[in-house]
Amino acid sequence: MAAEYQTGAMWSTVHPSAQRDYYEQLLLDTLRTQSILVPFTTMKEDFRARDTGVIIFSEVYDTDPNYNALSETGIWLTGSYLDSRTVQIALEIHGDVLKISDYNELVNFWNNGDLRGLVRGKLGQNQVDYLDILARNAFLAVDDNYKIFVGTGSADRFDVTQADVFDPDLAELARVHLEEREIPGVVNVADGPGQTVVCATTPRVIYDIRTDSGSKWLELQEYEQTGRKFKAEAGMWAGVRFVRTNRLKLFNHGTVAQETTIPTGGDTVVGQGASATVDTVYTVGQSGATTYISVTDSTGFAVGDVVTISEGGGSDGGGGHPPLEGDGTQETRRVVAVDSGGANRLSFDKPLLKPHSAGDYVGKGVDISASIFMGGPAVVYGVGERPHPTMPPKIDDLQMVQRYGWRGFLKFQMFRPEWIEVVESGGSVT
Repeated sequence: MAAEYQTGAMWSTVHPSAQRDYYEQLLLDTLRTQSILVPFTTMKEDFRARDTGVIIFSEVYDTDPNYNALSETGIWLTGSYLDSRTVQIALEIHGDVLKISDYNELVNFWNNGDLRGLVRGKLGQNQVDYLDILARNAFLAVDDNYKIFVGTGSADRFDVTQADVFDPDLAELARVHLEEREIPGVVNVADGPGQTVVCATTPRVIYDIRTDSGSKWLELQEYEQTGRKFKAEAGMWAGVRFVRTNRLKLFNHGTVAQETTIPTGGDTVVGQGASATVDTVYTVGQSGATTYISVTDSTGFAVGDVVTISEGGGSDGGGGHPPLEGDGTQETRRVVAVDSGGANRLSFDKPLLKPHSAGDYVGKGVDISASIFMGGPAVVYGVGERPHPTMPPKIDDLQMVQRYGWRGFLKFQMFRPEWIEVVESGGSVT
């Protein structure tokens, strides 16, 4: 990898087209091999949409034949009617960047030509996490007509209690709902394999199914010795293959149990909030960083609580402000100290990696586990410009800060809602 001689900055324009394509492919390969949810979407590329910002996808309905008997003297048939529907995908700009000093060890790898390692490493993982979350949010945005909320009389996630554990029989119910809707990939009239329903869910839901009385859970090695397994596939229940990902555990997204705010003047900065020592082993964060955040009232919080800091865009109907899955500012942390060295302070197991402003909510509540039963790719991954690495030049006064990022013009959007069934439940806490 060549550098610009005067500054050492790496200019994207100095890379031959083949090299740019190569590193773009590395990003895509990293996404393909490490992502859990993105592979369950259908990708639609339209590079003309880079200019228009919109992809319009049209499809024609299957016919509905009139199966009444025909007369012997009939000459003309009316003919089966064809109609269509369209989905409009308004693309969005997404991306992120790593900003690293020349003296950072990662830059030493960079300047030694190991750009491939960086693409597959921190930058690739950043893209995997980013796009997996976007895919998750698109799946969970499905209309409530295709959702089941566990619990007696539950009409939304704020009726779900922590004790409303996933019932394994719901796998059977979700499967039959998909079969009754004749979703491709679920109903298969031919003999042999092919009737596959996949459920992406949390490790906690899988644990609750495994430990359910009379469980008929099949471990992966009991049925999949030779065939292709899904990434992170854990086992099978009632003919449904389960894939686990903690992306679908929505910490504190249910009814709020305890809530406070960041007070005026208490705005946080990145690197703040971690206790100096965690679990008696880890020395966490940077020396000199503030080892706590200030809150309006720490009453009701205890060591071991898992709290979420967010803008609190939701309302649980009882005065609480749980986070929404679409809020990209949120962070979840475990409390390791309360009021250490002063009143109304919380210290966490990890430093904050995003800034938070006065008025943001700090809360704990019901953890929601989302289980997505899929009979086909219900979410479309619309792409006008593929995610690709960006390498802008240094612009700081000392010509010292390297920036390495990725950018894409894309959107994950619900495409065929009838192809999935989503179950939102609580979960065991032991």
